[in-house]
Amino acid sequence: MSAVAATLEARFGPRLLDKTEYRGELTFTVASEDWVEVLDFCRSDPSLAFDRLDCLLGDHLPERASAPLAVVVHLVSHAHGHRLRVKTALAEGQVLRTITGLWPSAGFDERETWEMFGIVFEGHPDLRRLLTTDDFEGHPLRKDFPLEGTIGGRIRTDLRGKI
Repeated sequence: MSAVAATLEARFGPRLLDKTEYRGELTFTVASEDWVEVLDFCRSDPSLAFDRLDCLLGDHLPERASAPLAVVVHLVSHAHGHRLRVKTALAEGQVLRTITGLWPSAGFDERETWEMFGIVFEGHPDLRRLLTTDDFEGHPLRKDFPLEGTIGGRIRTDLRGKI
C-alpha cells in the first residue's frame, strides 16, 4: 500500500487533505472539487489500476457543522490486489459530480445515497427514488430523521419498475 500512497501523493500532493492507514487499509480524504479527478486517476493509472468500485456510500455527521455529509468509495485493484478508500466531506446542499462515467455500477449506489442522505450527484443519468415512494419526505439514514418516520410516504418493498 505504500506504493499506492506514494503514487497518489506524488500526483496530487497537498490536494490530498488527509491520509489514514489502519490495519493495512489506506484512506485518503479529498476536496469535493478534486473528487472525480482523483478517482479517475485511481482507475486509469496503470500502476494503480483500481478497476472495481466495491461500493459508494454516504454518511451523516451532524457534529461536523461546516460539512455534515460525506461520501466514501471503496476501490479494488484486481491487477495488484490493493484496496483503497477515498472520502470527501460536503456542506449541506453541496452537490458532488457523479462517477457513473468511471464506474457505471456507481449509478445504483449514488441513487441510494441521494435518497437516504440527500446528497445530490450532478450529472447522474437517472437520479430518482429507489427504496421509498415518490411522496416520501426526508432522508431516512440521517441521524436527525425521526425514529418513527414522517407523515406521508412509505418504504418500498416492491422494486418492480424502480431499477
